[in-house]
Amino acid sequence: MANVYTEKNRVEREAIAALCDRLADADMDRPVGTAGWTIGGILCHLAFYDQRAHLLLEKWKREGITPSPNDVDLVNEAMRPLFNAARPEEVRKLVPAMAHAVDAAIDGLTSEMLARVEKEGAAVRLSRALHREHHRAQIEAALA
Repeated sequence: MANVYTEKNRVEREAIAALCDRLADADMDRPVGTAGWTIGGILCHLAFYDQRAHLLLEKWKREGITPSPNDVDLVNEAMRPLFNAARPEEVRKLVPAMAHAVDAAIDGLTSEMLARVEKEGAAVRLSRALHREHHRAQIEAALA
């Protein structure tokens, strides 16, 4: 079921998938910014948070919405070395797959559940496009 997030999420999902397709293996190791991230690491970061959102939505559909605190800075720092170490061929598969899964979960929400997540589910941003667009811009800048 389409909702206010569907189109922008789709556009950014497709843009990220196209970016993954055009990256060479060597590009995945290129630094992004000065905090120790690589292009591959940033892409894995996106996949991780898309997967987290997907799993939370599925859990909330079964059990109701509950808090799910996340120390974003700590999680990002803890996961950065693992994200940066991911094999390029796996990154190319996981990023679009996890983006598609969360977008499908968002599109599958009833209007009632969508409203509840917007009101009570602060742990999930239904506009996945904003996160993807932000990091896609960082990656494009690193490639320039």
